Amino acid sequence: MIMTNQRTTRWASYLAVAAGVLYNSWLLGYWLNPAVARHGLASELEAVHQPYNWLFTAADVVSSGFVLLVCWLLWRRRSAAVLASAAIFAAGTVADALLPMHCNPSLQRCPSFRVDHLLLVHGIFSIMAAAALFISLALLWWHDRKSTMLNGLMVGYVLFGFFSVLEALTPASGNWSQHYYLLLCGVWLALLPAAVWRSLKE
Repeated sequence: MIMTNQRTTRWASYLAVAAGVLYNSWLLGYWLNPAVARHGLASELEAVHQPYNWLFTAADVVSSGFVLLVCWLLWRRRSAAVLASAAIFAAGTVADALLPMHCNPSLQRCPSFRVDHLLLVHGIFSIMAAAALFISLALLWWHDRKSTMLNGLMVGYVLFGFFSVLEALTPASGNWSQHYYLLLCGVWLALLPAAVWRSLKE
C-alpha cells in the first residue's frame, strides 16, 4: 500500500526528530562518563574501553538508520541532491561510529594519525559526514533563501565558525563549540522533512 503524502510526512517527521535526539546522545555522557564529556570530543565517548561506549555507538548507528529512512520516505527527483547529501552524512556517521578511537586525547597522550592510521580513517569519515550534512542545508537554503527557518540554521553555522575560533584562542575552555555544533546538527536533522516538503511545494 502506497503511503499518502500526509502519512509519509508524519512518519518522516517522527523519524527525523528521533534521529536528532539520538544524535545528541553525548549529553548522557555528563552522567555516564563525565571525565570525557566535560573535556573531550563526543567521539571519545565511543572510544574502545570507555564505559558505555556501546550505548553511544548504538545511538549514532540507529540515528543514522533513521536518517536513511527519512531520505527514502522523502525521495523525490527535485530533492535528490539534498537527500543524497543527508544519506552520505548517515553513512559517514555509521562508519565513524564503527571505527572508534583507541585512545582518548582528553585523558592521555595519543599517537599521531601517522602512527594510528585508524584515527585518520575515523577523522576522514567524521569530516565527510559533517560536510555532507552542511551541504544538505546549504542546497535547500540556496533554493529558499526567504525561509526564516533555513536562514536561522545558516546563521547557526556561522556562529559555530565564530565559536570555534574563539575556543581555539582559549584552549582551556573545553569543547563547548563542538557541543553547540552537535545540537545544531540535531535540530537540522529534526527539521529536514519540513524543509524538504516546503521546497517541493514551491
